[in-house]
Amino acid sequence: MSNNQRKLERHSIAAGLDVWDASTDEHLGRLVNIHAEGLMLFAPEPLAEDKLYELRLTLPQNFSSSGELTLGVDCLWVRAADPSDATATGHWAGCQIIDASPQAREVIALLVNRLAAI
Repeated sequence: MSNNQRKLERHSIAAGLDVWDASTDEHLGRLVNIHAEGLMLFAPEPLAEDKLYELRLTLPQNFSSSGELTLGVDCLWVRAADPSDATATGHWAGCQIIDASPQAREVIALLVNRLAAI
């Protein structure tokens, strides 16, 4: 999907949140941006395209009683970071949210409203 086809504005998250594979407990990377239907991660190792993941995001205090957000996502694309940018060694991954509880959707809205970069 091209940027012109996106229906929802993506919100960059100023405080990078750690993202884990909930099934394996492997650290996947950091949350870069999010909206109600998708998110983007920056990861040291590439995620697998067309793979379903259960992600666990570590949240700042006062966001949820568990301190975590769990989402089911489909990894739609993966791109290597620009090799000319020495500060960005890793991979970008775009994911569609395919499973989120009503409480998780409320937390996503809080993330957008309280942590989005200005």
